[in-house]
Amino acid sequence: MLKRRRTHSFKRNVIFSTATRRRIMLRNLHKKVIWRRRMFAMQQMSELSDSTPTN
Repeated sequence: MLKRRRTHSFKRNVIFSTATRRRIMLRNLHKKVIWRRRMFAMQQMSELSDSTPTN
């Protein structure tokens, strides 16, 4: 539900925006995605190192 709403507003904003603004919006979105992926990877790594027994 939330995802659909976000997509709708994003598309609406894209339609009524200039090319430059559109590029900035996409870059911001991309930054956010990269950040989330990095956080997720860090979390996975920490879980992995926690689960391995140390001798």
